Amino acid sequence: MTSPLKILSLIPAFAICLGVASVNAQDKQSSKSTSDIAREQSQAVVVIESLNESGSVVEQGSGFLVTSNGAIVSNLHVIKGASSLRVRLPNGDVYKTVDVIDVDDSKDIIIIKIKGFNLPVVKLGDSDQTEIGEAIVAISSPEGLTNSISTGVISGVRRLETHRVFQITAPISQGSSGGALFNSSGEVIGIVTYLFKSGQNINFAVPVNYVRGMVSDQVTTSLEQIQSRVKSLAARKPDGAPAPKTYERPVLEEPIESQIQPAARGKLGLNPQEPMFLRPDQALAFFYRLVEGIGLYSMVEVNDLARTAALLKGPENDQAEILTIKYLDFYSGLSMSFKKPEGQLSAVELLVNWSVDDLRNTFGDKYKKRASGKQNIIDYGKLPTGKYLTAIIDSNGNVRSVKFTK
Repeated sequence: MTSPLKILSLIPAFAICLGVASVNAQDKQSSKSTSDIAREQSQAVVVIESLNESGSVVEQGSGFLVTSNGAIVSNLHVIKGASSLRVRLPNGDVYKTVDVIDVDDSKDIIIIKIKGFNLPVVKLGDSDQTEIGEAIVAISSPEGLTNSISTGVISGVRRLETHRVFQITAPISQGSSGGALFNSSGEVIGIVTYLFKSGQNINFAVPVNYVRGMVSDQVTTSLEQIQSRVKSLAARKPDGAPAPKTYERPVLEEPIESQIQPAARGKLGLNPQEPMFLRPDQALAFFYRLVEGIGLYSMVEVNDLARTAALLKGPENDQAEILTIKYLDFYSGLSMSFKKPEGQLSAVELLVNWSVDDLRNTFGDKYKKRASGKQNIIDYGKLPTGKYLTAIIDSNGNVRSVKFTK
């Protein structure tokens, strides 16, 4: 006969098992199918058309409603050059507006306002809880095709100068900028921001938690005032803008008309002293595009990718030829090595000013430290992609470059 004491000793373990089973059951219940998410959430995802002074459409993107009175989240670049906006809801209703609630230039976020009532809204999730490998659903309006749906996973979390971005495999197209990225529970965890022109499934979204503190129904400014800010930012050069970070080694210069494509592309980079990209996320996307091309791209192909900028030659040796970009954006530079005599891309180096924590958050903490002459090296060794990753640390303990090699 089992003693009461033994029975009591089994109760906590049994309760724990029941708790785990209950949690697992809840997790399964909270996970929704793509069709469920589309049915429940797509009515809150809208088309945003940027109109010029004559009322013609100059750009088109997406957005999603976050308040029932008409607050809509989108990307700032979607409204670039607009005199007014036309918002099309999936039910056919159309609104015109020039009202803006809030803007975050560095993260490419804008919240606009239409005069609505009892409108459908998305459910916002906690993007800080998002994990690599998590399934996602993107709902947007590429080329004006309302409520287009694509699926994929979170394939990475990339650290930029001012914020993080989710790298996603869900296919997106022009016009998807500002669309909603949902987790498997049907909650928005990101804003679809830009894509690679090459068609590979390497796209990016801004985590939605950056938006949460901006959401309200209070109009604070107008499109006209926002356009003045955008023009002012685009006109700034490094010597007139907040000073770009300086580097202990030559920050090289290269060109890039960009393989990435937000709803509207700028025309920077035409002279060596201008940054190729105003936004760090665009610069980082181009960097990863080149990393993927190590061992594949020729110098001719890279020149073609960078055809709108003045490529500068760096120091040359018997093994490699160097091409550089002085300012990839306001905060980083770029160096590329081409193996001789083939002229094949063999290394790509991003020149930065990161903390070691930034490096760990981006690439993990499985590395070895070593010294090379006067430099301290963080060596990640050979990655699953077959490429090697190293980072150079300066005497103050800051990361000065991140280098991928074949």
